[in-house]
Amino acid sequence: MSVSIEAHASAMPVTADQRRKAVVSSFVGTVLEWYDFYIYGTAATIVFDVLFFPNLDPSSATLAAFAAYGIGFFLKPVGGVILSRFGDTVGRKKVLVASLVMMGLATGCIGLLPTYAQIGAAAPVLLVVLRLVQSVGAGAEFGGAITMVAEFSEPKRRGLLTSLPALGVSLGILIGTAMFATLSLMPREDFMRWGWRLPFLIGFVLAIVGIFMRLQVQETPAFLTLKRTARIHPAPFSDVVRRQWRKLLIAACARSADAVGGQLFNVFAISYCTKALGLPASVGLTGVMLANLIGLGVIPLSGLLGDRYGRKPVYLAGLALMAAFSFPFFWLVNSGEPLLIYLALAVQYGIGVKVILATSGAYLAEIFDVRSRSTGVTLARTISDPLAGLTPLIATALLTSTGAYGSVAAFLLLVSVIALVAVALGPETRAADIATPDAA
Repeated sequence: MSVSIEAHASAMPVTADQRRKAVVSSFVGTVLEWYDFYIYGTAATIVFDVLFFPNLDPSSATLAAFAAYGIGFFLKPVGGVILSRFGDTVGRKKVLVASLVMMGLATGCIGLLPTYAQIGAAAPVLLVVLRLVQSVGAGAEFGGAITMVAEFSEPKRRGLLTSLPALGVSLGILIGTAMFATLSLMPREDFMRWGWRLPFLIGFVLAIVGIFMRLQVQETPAFLTLKRTARIHPAPFSDVVRRQWRKLLIAACARSADAVGGQLFNVFAISYCTKALGLPASVGLTGVMLANLIGLGVIPLSGLLGDRYGRKPVYLAGLALMAAFSFPFFWLVNSGEPLLIYLALAVQYGIGVKVILATSGAYLAEIFDVRSRSTGVTLARTISDPLAGLTPLIATALLTSTGAYGSVAAFLLLVSVIALVAVALGPETRAADIATPDAA
C-alpha cells in the first residue's frame, strides 16, 4: 500500500514558518560547507605549500598541497554513506546537525595548527587529519540539505527552493574568496605568519550560528509519515545500489560535471593564473569572486526555469554551455588580460556550472525513493567527489606533463559530455510525487 504526505496532511500540516526554517538552515549549512572547503582549497594554492611542505621543491610542494586537499574528497563518500544512512533511518535533522558540528570544529582547528617550522612533520599530518574530519562531516551536508528542503517544498516551487542550498555554495565560496582577497593585501610576512588563519577561525562562529538554526527545524513531514506508518527502510544503501542502481548511475554521472568544474575553476584556475601565467593571486581570486556574484542571480533563475520548463532542458543547457566553452575558456585566460579572465570565469563558472548545480538539487531529490532519498542523493553527489578532489592535481599533472592547456580542456570536455549524455538518457522528474514510496 502506498502512503503519501497528502494522505496525512491534516495530521501534519506544513506551516510557512517550518518551511522557512528548513530552507534557511539548509542554506546556512551549505554556506559553511563550501566556505570550509573553499578556504582550504585557496590556502592549499597560496599558503599550505610553503608552510606545511617547505622541504619540497615548489612544483612538488604545490602537488603535495593539492593532494592533501584532494584526499578529503575520498572521505566524503564514506562519511556521506554513513551519515546519510542515519538520515533515512533516524531522521534528516539529526544528521544535518552532526555534519555541521564536525565541519565547524575541524575548520576552526586548522586555524590553530602549528606549521612545519614549529613542529616539523607532525604539522602536515595534523593538517590531513583535520581535513579528513572536515570531509566526513561534509559528506552528508549538501545531500541532506537538498533532501530536507525538497521534502518541505510545495511541488510547484520545488525547483526554486532546492536551488537555494546551491545559492549557499556560491555565497560560501564568495565569502571565502573575498576574505582571502582582502587578506592578500596584507604585508606578505604578516599574512604568512597569522593572516591566513583568520578565515579558518571564523569557521567556529559560522558553525555555532548554523547549529543553533538547525536545532530549531522540525523533522520533515515525509520522514515522519514513513516513521508513523512503519515504512522506514532498514537498509537504504542496499536499496539504492541494488534496486535503484540505474537512477544512481544517471544521477552520479550528471552531477560529476559541476563537481569537476567547480574544483577546476575555484582552485586550479587560481593556481594556473599565478604559477603558469605569473599573474598576481588577486586576478584569479577576483575572477572567482565575480563569477560567484553572477551565480547568486543565475542559481534562483535556473530553479525558476526548472519549475516552469522541467529539469532536463535547463540541466542540458548548462552542460552544453560548459562543454562548448571548454577550450575558449583557456583561450581567454591565456591572454593574461584580467578582464578576459573575468569573462572566462563568468561564462564557464558563473553561468555554466551554476546552472547545473542549481538544477541538480531538485533532479536528485526527485529521482530517488523517499525511503532511501537521503542515501541516494548523497551517494550520487559523493561518488564523483574523489574525482573532483583530484581535479586540481590531475589538471596540474596534465599541464606539467604536456606543457599545454589543451589536455586540461579536453579533460573538462570529456566530463561535460558524459554528464550531458546521462541527463539526456535520464527521466524528467518535475512531476514526481516525492512523498509516496515506490512500489517495491
